[in-house]
Amino acid sequence: MNKIVLVILILFQSVINAQKDSIKVIGELGIRGKWQTGNFAQFVINPNAKIVVSKKRTRIEARANYEFLKVNKGSLINDFWSFGMYQYNSNKNVFPMAMVHYGFAQSYAIDHSFVGGVGAGTNIVKKEEHKYFQANVFAGYMNLKYEGSEVHGAPNAGTYIKLKFPLKKNFVHFIVDINGYISLDDMQYRGFNNRVIVNFQVLKNLGINTSHRLVYNHNTISGINETNGNLVFGLNYIFH
Repeated sequence: MNKIVLVILILFQSVINAQKDSIKVIGELGIRGKWQTGNFAQFVINPNAKIVVSKKRTRIEARANYEFLKVNKGSLINDFWSFGMYQYNSNKNVFPMAMVHYGFAQSYAIDHSFVGGVGAGTNIVKKEEHKYFQANVFAGYMNLKYEGSEVHGAPNAGTYIKLKFPLKKNFVHFIVDINGYISLDDMQYRGFNNRVIVNFQVLKNLGINTSHRLVYNHNTISGINETNGNLVFGLNYIFH
């Protein structure tokens, strides 16, 4: 599995190096945190990052999110998720794409989860900088292991849908990301991840946002709910 991730990263790097003469880079950094002492001592940190690299017909998007929660002496959450997507001619009605999703999650008892594949995307609404409605479908390979369980490695199919539109031009934006997967060997291994964001751009490079994430995994281990959600608030910094 690590070799697969490494190969994909090398491919992404090769594309970047081949087009570095006129490359465009847009990045975003965010942080949320809390530190409390006393009877209910806790430490919470939730950094996240996103970067989009593009040139002419090629677009690469990568993002990562880490969440850690420690209460008194015990860690309750230690979750990391990363996502990468390559698209070619993404302004067209139909275009090729590839994606990879990797992470681990103590809160869901997931030792590791890898989903990757190649496929095609379509623009349901004509793509603009701050307005789009896009659907992607892919097929590839998944490798999922819950703590104390056997690894499930199998061919898979999945989808990635993203939507963005302004609620108030240049100030408030509504964003939705939905990605889902299903094992083609055992359909009990299926799920989706839904993220809804409302972002307020208070300064040119600084925004305030609230987001809600809903995670569903049909096949979980005992004691872990199939559906989980959380609502968070934070800041994000955009750089060019």
